[in-house]
Amino acid sequence: MVETFAPAANVWAVPEFFRCIVVAEGLILCCGNRFVHTTDLCLAGAVISSHYLGELGGRSCGVHVLPSQLKMSGYDWRNLRSLLTSAEEPLFALAGRALQVVHWDRDHRYCGRCGKATQYHPSERARTCPNCQLTMYPRISPCVIMLVTRGDQCLLARHANRRNSTYTALAGFIEPGESAEQALVREVREEVGLEVGNMHYAGSQPWPFPGQLMLGYLAEWAGGKVCPDSREIEEAQWFHYRSLPGIPPEQTLSGQLIRTFAKQVAVGEHP
Repeated sequence: MVETFAPAANVWAVPEFFRCIVVAEGLILCCGNRFVHTTDLCLAGAVISSHYLGELGGRSCGVHVLPSQLKMSGYDWRNLRSLLTSAEEPLFALAGRALQVVHWDRDHRYCGRCGKATQYHPSERARTCPNCQLTMYPRISPCVIMLVTRGDQCLLARHANRRNSTYTALAGFIEPGESAEQALVREVREEVGLEVGNMHYAGSQPWPFPGQLMLGYLAEWAGGKVCPDSREIEEAQWFHYRSLPGIPPEQTLSGQLIRTFAKQVAVGEHP
């Protein structure tokens, strides 16, 4: 049976951890391409906080936070993105949740309204200000990621702030007061000057860089010429499904959207 990660419902019911991610200064302790996810390491006295995350394969999981990166023979400290294509999906989900919880805990030790030190909420994953009662939960930022299609072609772009030459689907944050579909139309118009018509929801993916929830769509071209916004998009063009450039790995929602489109066109399922 394939193990799946189930996030915690009761965050303060902290059992003895069977698997535990170790984090320091935003990096994860690893052994090669594997997360260190057991309590075999001797970390007594070094841990400054611990958080229960949920269950993996029916066993409890958590994260231990260290104040700095300890030098340990046979281990190294890795950023999460470098492990995207090598870590098993359940462990990657566990590590992504671990980092988001750690960032929330670090960034909300003081109230953003009155400046007082915050305290843990008694029953929820939250920090509360005892002075003004402001409650701070882990931040999740919803985004849309959309593959614009035109017959047997799809629109792919290279982003101006990316170091590699990978072509990917368009994406953007949902603004206050917007639906996901409204954000999709606006982002496509702003980034490449196109109008889109039929939209089909394809799936979602948590994206812990640092805390997005990606909502994926296939959207049909409805008019306009490609005119990239040079501030965010360096280049954008139509590609035939049989002549795709370098695209993101299948572990990403962008890579899944592109591969889904290509498969659908190949078998005649895409409209």
